[in-house]
Amino acid sequence: MMLGGIPYYLNYFEKSLSVSQNIQTLFFDKGAPLKNEFDRLFSSLFTNPDVMKAIVVALNSKKRGLTRKELLDKTGITDSGLFSKQLKALESGAFIIKYDSYGNGKRNSYYKVSDPFCIFYLRFVRDSSPRAKKEWLGAAGSQAVAVWNGLAFENLCFNHIKQIKAALGISGVTTDESLWSKQGTDEEEGAQIDLIIERKDNVVNMCEAKFYSDEFIANKDCHFALVRRERLLREIIPKKASIHNTLITTFGLKQVEYFGDFVNVITLDDLFRSV
Repeated sequence: MMLGGIPYYLNYFEKSLSVSQNIQTLFFDKGAPLKNEFDRLFSSLFTNPDVMKAIVVALNSKKRGLTRKELLDKTGITDSGLFSKQLKALESGAFIIKYDSYGNGKRNSYYKVSDPFCIFYLRFVRDSSPRAKKEWLGAAGSQAVAVWNGLAFENLCFNHIKQIKAALGISGVTTDESLWSKQGTDEEEGAQIDLIIERKDNVVNMCEAKFYSDEFIANKDCHFALVRRERLLREIIPKKASIHNTLITTFGLKQVEYFGDFVNVITLDDLFRSV
């Protein structure tokens, strides 16, 4: 979730240190080898690194990402063929992804940061605001890190669609993957679905990504949140389609009162299985 499994970065890890100690050593200590890696990485890959970094930083400011127009407005970059090539280059390098917001078609495509290293770096290392945590060992149990755990795990899931489909037994089924969110109003609370897999066999997997340190417990709040999201999704999917509530989590689902809400459960073992 932090380094994207890049061997070059993982080679810095010391077996004698805990994960938190390694993060502290790699990013936050004096002379940390990855403290300036974000700038070095973009300078080594692109002839216009400042523009490319500006795009990534802007996209990282919103969880759902930005539309092309929102991105242009936020960065002040001129809309042109060159800008399209820059977005393509970032997509090809797996720094960002382009996706369609479910139910809105191609007219409302979003771009979002998909590179785990960039997400972590921009949230904790490059940020110079008073809220920035420069001592990872003291911040590892903080709310800021807990929020990042959730976001990074969602990103991890979106980067392993092939493995998720294999775990669902639908590797050979044509699918479209998207995210979905509904803006809240004064009358109604907003809603978000982490991942939607629309299948050609008339099933829609409504996926919940939950980073959890143990087996996930589906409680009453989780139950009613699922019921509400399913109701909202039912309004925009084809009438003939079935909705399968799907949990993607670290260590599985504890069999307590509401565990039956989920038709499918996918774990880390599934996400990292060779397919």
